[in-house]
Amino acid sequence: MLQMFRAVSFIWILFLFASSLSAKPVILSIGDSLTFGLGVAEDKTWPRLLQNKLQADGMKEAKVINAGSSGATTAFGLTAVRFQLKHNQPDLIIYALGANDGLRAISPDTTYRNILQTIEEIQKAKVKVILLGMKAPPNYGEKFPKDFEKIFARVASEKKIPFIPFFLEGVAGDSKLNQADGIHPNEKGYEVITGRMYPVIKGQL
Repeated sequence: MLQMFRAVSFIWILFLFASSLSAKPVILSIGDSLTFGLGVAEDKTWPRLLQNKLQADGMKEAKVINAGSSGATTAFGLTAVRFQLKHNQPDLIIYALGANDGLRAISPDTTYRNILQTIEEIQKAKVKVILLGMKAPPNYGEKFPKDFEKIFARVASEKKIPFIPFFLEGVAGDSKLNQADGIHPNEKGYEVITGRMYPVIKGQL
């Protein structure tokens, strides 16, 4: 009888411990100005909106770290991830780099290698990761945009990770959801982005 009581108590403790972990996940968002939130208040960026949404959904102590850096390309990813893994212990990393590679017409092979190395570093640390895809501007002809877009699906398939094909889906090209530059989302745009990403992100927690 005593052994049974101890076993039940141990299982109950494990349940409580697991519940406390799920209630306070730490999420790291690696990205560029689209993640940093250039042009909007900090509390209107998608990492902050995501944190608010998680907390409202019962994860009261959820924390989303905004590691976005304006102008960053995928070459920035590996250094940023190593730094953040050293100073934080994320349960999940959202990789949102690539927009500036597309704008600068950086070789798809280079972008592919940068993303792949960063994802491998994350997996080596045994941290979950979600990859956000990006598209290149259409003014670079037909070949480059197609080759560029394929990079993200290729990495997701090879590394078997969750993948959102286009980070700006439903927002890009809509003047009502973007700032005057036509590149960076406005507050309403970030709300749309957060809402579209949320089911995938929650599913990984």
